[in-house]
Amino acid sequence: MPGICRNGVDSAGAALIASQSKVKANGAAVVVHGDDVTGHAPPVIHAAPTMIAGSNNVFIGGIAVCNAGDAATCGHTASGSSDVNVGD
Repeated sequence: MPGICRNGVDSAGAALIASQSKVKANGAAVVVHGDDVTGHAPPVIHAAPTMIAGSNNVFIGGIAVCNAGDAATCGHTASGSSDVNVGD
């Protein structure tokens, strides 16, 4: 399974901002579906994008965890952390 995304460590065009803070991996909050991505540019200004979890079987409080390759609503894909994996 691709590496999971962590707040302040991984990016999707800009730093990810995690809305949940109870579940951490290697000291950084895990990013879940719907978490905000910092607005960014250029060439197009992406204001208030959010993460979209792809097909996933890992959840926190019923919300899917974002992995490497999952896209934000702005179209940028998440880098994910190669050193933090869930599953096999």
